Amino acid sequence: MKHEVFRLEQVSLPPYLFDINLHLYKGEIVALIGLNALGLEQLLTIFQKNIPIHYGHVYCNDVLVNDYLSSSRKPNRVTVIQRDSNLIDNLTVEENLFVLRKGFHGHLINQKVLSSQMEQLLAPLPVSIRRKTLVGNLSSFEKLVIEFVKASILRANLVILHDISNFVSELDLARLEVLMHYFKEQGMTFLYLCNHHQEAFRFCSRCYLMQEGRIIKHLFPYQMTNEVIIKYSNVFEQSMERSQRQRPPEVMEDSETPFLVCENLWYGNVHNLSFSLRKGETVVLLDSENLCIGDLFTLFQGTAMPERGKLTLAGKAPSKGDRSISLIAPKPYETLLFPQLSVIDNLYFTSDEKIRHIWLRPKRRRAIAKELEPIFGKDLYKSSLYDLSQEKLHTIVYQRILMQHPSCVCAVQPFGSVDMF
Repeated sequence: MKHEVFRLEQVSLPPYLFDINLHLYKGEIVALIGLNALGLEQLLTIFQKNIPIHYGHVYCNDVLVNDYLSSSRKPNRVTVIQRDSNLIDNLTVEENLFVLRKGFHGHLINQKVLSSQMEQLLAPLPVSIRRKTLVGNLSSFEKLVIEFVKASILRANLVILHDISNFVSELDLARLEVLMHYFKEQGMTFLYLCNHHQEAFRFCSRCYLMQEGRIIKHLFPYQMTNEVIIKYSNVFEQSMERSQRQRPPEVMEDSETPFLVCENLWYGNVHNLSFSLRKGETVVLLDSENLCIGDLFTLFQGTAMPERGKLTLAGKAPSKGDRSISLIAPKPYETLLFPQLSVIDNLYFTSDEKIRHIWLRPKRRRAIAKELEPIFGKDLYKSSLYDLSQEKLHTIVYQRILMQHPSCVCAVQPFGSVDMF
């Protein structure tokens, strides 16, 4: 007989969630594919904490823990694993596993005992970690293994994997499949959140499709095919201008001096990398193992120097605060925007070098705002960003960069946090 771990019945939290019905059983891997992003973060919060909901019931291990009449706000035993690790880099693996957890009451820490316990837990897993290793020295996959083990120690009712493929390499995804099935046999339940069906079908036995804050389809194994999924997805080509898509790329003159030069570059996981970029070109760097992106981004920020080789922009090494290059990290609406500032102030934030005296001339700011009204409408005059949609926040980010008018834009996984379909 199946043991039910979580059950959501008609859960509604307008304007984000509407009539959510979802069942999770012990020892299974279930996918949740967001055809768009609306409501996903709120749903994760409901799993983690018993926050007030507008309507519906939430059960954990057949016990009512939350409903529309009362909300305890007590946390559930749910672990969320995502790009931002729950581990502390400056502590050892043993300390992260055993000391930093609820229920640890020891006054003295016996490192030998902790190391021995760690080795016993890691013995059946596809990873080898030495004693007293700092978490900051681990690879992304090794950190993932430690988070799985910690969730097991905490006896988590549910482990939510959120966009794992954004920070784990393709090679490690195959190892992740083995890891998940091992913990599945131990009775661990997984909810796998992603935005592409091919990734979800690889791991999961059931699948929920979510769109506009609603569960629109529950797929069983025999329904998890491309033919079924295409009925619920929009054609990506419709979101592109056909004329731009069919326009052949411009051929650049070989004699033109490259603007960006990367020559025999060595830094971290970057080994002997060479490429160049001329003005007007768009180059895609595909890091299939997801190892080099972070190191390259660090070099572009100007916060580190290459170990060997060179990286130059217009003949100069990248430097902090250089407005000639714009760096867009994954989920830029979380790192580049200031939610407490108005929409207009966020848009003008990096325009002071291109538009002179913009902060001292209200008339100039109002004139520019008139030109932006067709893009943002009434949202342009909002005093903060707190109630704006993710789509609007993305628009603010890229409009700000257009106004900044940098010579070079470096975007890391620009589609990693947006709707896939």
